[in-house]
Amino acid sequence: MSRCNRIPGAISVGTLIAGVLIAAGYALAQTEDPGQTQLGGGQSPYLSFCQERFYEEDDGLIRCNWAVNFNYACFVSYPSNKVIQLGSKITEPEVVGECDSGEKVIKIMHY
Repeated sequence: MSRCNRIPGAISVGTLIAGVLIAAGYALAQTEDPGQTQLGGGQSPYLSFCQERFYEEDDGLIRCNWAVNFNYACFVSYPSNKVIQLGSKITEPEVVGECDSGEKVIKIMHY
């Protein structure tokens, strides 16, 4: 009959893996300061659409009838209260199509 004999003082693979994971988690926790904000990363760019006739850059701000997609830009027929900082603009306005009414719709990438 075969029998497994445990070596005194030896640790199991499961115990070893658990120890490594705990140590890695502790090391990660020590490198991050929850009171410190992360600089230079983490924010994803936004893609916004609006009708070209409402697009206006003035006093460091961009105003338009902002919409989350092309179709909504056609239905929002007035400038919204949302403003975007001119410095957060990544791309220049690009015409991406026309509404049924003939109004041109543009898109920009921004933070």
